[in-house]
Amino acid sequence: MLIQDKVVWDGDVEKRLAFVRALGLDCVSINLPDGHTPGTPIDLSTPDKAVAFFRQAKARVAAHGMDLRSVMATSGYEEIKRGLPGRDEKIAYLINAIKAMGQAGVPILAYNFKLLQSPFLRSRATQGRGGASYISFDYEEYLKNPAPPVNPPLSEKQVLDNIEYLLRAVIPVAEEAGVRLALHPDDPPVPHGLPPLAGAAHIASSFDDYRRIWNMVPSRSNGMLFCQGCVKEMKGVDVYDAIREIGSMDKIVMVHFRNVEGSFPRFRETFVDNGDVDMFRAMQAYRDVGFKGPFSLDHSPNFPGAEIANQAFVIGYMRALIQVVYR
Repeated sequence: MLIQDKVVWDGDVEKRLAFVRALGLDCVSINLPDGHTPGTPIDLSTPDKAVAFFRQAKARVAAHGMDLRSVMATSGYEEIKRGLPGRDEKIAYLINAIKAMGQAGVPILAYNFKLLQSPFLRSRATQGRGGASYISFDYEEYLKNPAPPVNPPLSEKQVLDNIEYLLRAVIPVAEEAGVRLALHPDDPPVPHGLPPLAGAAHIASSFDDYRRIWNMVPSRSNGMLFCQGCVKEMKGVDVYDAIREIGSMDKIVMVHFRNVEGSFPRFRETFVDNGDVDMFRAMQAYRDVGFKGPFSLDHSPNFPGAEIANQAFVIGYMRALIQVVYR
């Protein structure tokens, strides 16, 4: 059962790898740049360079007793999401990365298809335990000071057409490479029937949305990053039932193991041990469907005056749950 966290791949990567190994990580993920930037440590500009990078990165991580398990395309590539000129070049870049990941043995590419990233879709933070700042969302408060609208606005159909265009291009490549794509949910997951926030259509806000996306290109490589926090935010969803349902379909590629208090239209991201979700019960559900990881950290409160303390706290908490539940 694997515990994972993201490591920034720059000049201090050796120090970071040693630190997270000391915390008890089994594997790490790294961010995939939004295209090639000359002079950066991650060079995927040609197939040969991409393979060389991932093999070298895999070896560096292995030297610290861990595995390079996943790559995070966190930007989602605006040209692809919005159907802009240049999207074919960005898709070719992703295909290059996927092929290289397969040759190096890096099995997961996580991505999102959000037109606006989560920090723009939040209301004021609220105070939590011990004075910690909780990332929060209140729909009524958000409407008083909304994010700037997406320009030009995109309809749901347009965004769905754009993700289908991507999947039809990359899923066959991923299948051949032995790589699984993991789509992150919308955050916040806006229920259908409400206007999209900032005119940005939401296409991954419910499990009906996901089924529609999986049916576009049916494949084991077309999966889900099961962000447990976002699932809890979905209105009317039972987290434990969702784990069992989606897990039994073999669609959970990786998990963001975090806790939340409330759901849409009002929620806040709590410490892992004091939200609405019984995390022990959730871990049992993952075990019951045969999921073995990676369980990954995600954004959550910071301890006042000690930003890395929450990282250590969550890793220790997950390790204890895994030792008890998966014994």
